Amino acid sequence: MPTLANASIIEDISSSKQDIINCINRHGSAREHNYWFFHNQQTSYSRPYFFKFGDFGAFGIRYHSGIWEFIGDVIAPASKRAEIFEDFLDYVLTAKKDKKVLAFVNENFWISINNMAKDSDKYRITTTKPIIYYTPVFDMSRWDNSLGGKEWKKLRNIKNRFMKSNDVQIVPSTELDKKDLIGVIHGWRKKKPNKDEKTYYTEMYENFVKNDFEGTDLCRSIVVNGKPLTITAGWKIPNSDAYHSAIGLYNYGHKHIAEMANIDELSQIKSFGCRYADFGDSTESLLQFKKKFRPSEVYKTYWFYIARK
Repeated sequence: MPTLANASIIEDISSSKQDIINCINRHGSAREHNYWFFHNQQTSYSRPYFFKFGDFGAFGIRYHSGIWEFIGDVIAPASKRAEIFEDFLDYVLTAKKDKKVLAFVNENFWISINNMAKDSDKYRITTTKPIIYYTPVFDMSRWDNSLGGKEWKKLRNIKNRFMKSNDVQIVPSTELDKKDLIGVIHGWRKKKPNKDEKTYYTEMYENFVKNDFEGTDLCRSIVVNGKPLTITAGWKIPNSDAYHSAIGLYNYGHKHIAEMANIDELSQIKSFGCRYADFGDSTESLLQFKKKFRPSEVYKTYWFYIARK
């Protein structure tokens, strides 16, 4: 096992699964702090690593091209995160001399990293402006499972018309044939308008199906006229009262299937007992769709590259 100063680098995360899960349970705080989220991103061209800093940790994904991804946050108290992130850079950019790191982080961590890079004689952020995505958060106390009242009238009408016009079943995704679920993934990929950076998660979604959605707290599919058309799945964010909607796939060719999937997922999250629901990164156009469901707030995430000076 390679080491770097204060860290041990775990190249085969399966061999340390429970140790990693224990670290997440103790210090996890971000929506991406889920062992299976990283395990399922292992492909023929990418490999997840876990960096163990005593009781703390961090995930990184290395691509065969020599580019790394850092997603989410360091698994440690806030006061330790910037220091540990710089240690991560010391390994991947200085010790291994790989090309660069693509980081996807929340606004507070972006500020810390940007300040570190400004003062660093080793590392630089390669672009003048990061790419910004928007994440809607839903206060589940404001979500009405019955869609009653004037404010929910449009969604209520969509649901009622959809249910009357189709033979609809909503079931745990694990009850469906895996080939049908992978067909949902491929249909989503093919029909998704304005394909963005998220489409590279296709293989990860397939791995969640193959691994029976291990690591998720909820996984649901809508079956319309005998055909599965959606997959929604996610998990409780560690050490919080929030839920992360990590997977939201549907056949765009069926009118209002996206609204139906979101209505069902929000109702399930409320029943699950979480106070908030984080619905993941969105472009501005996708955010406009998600605003139909009345988020209580929207926060930003920042995507940018870091390289050696």
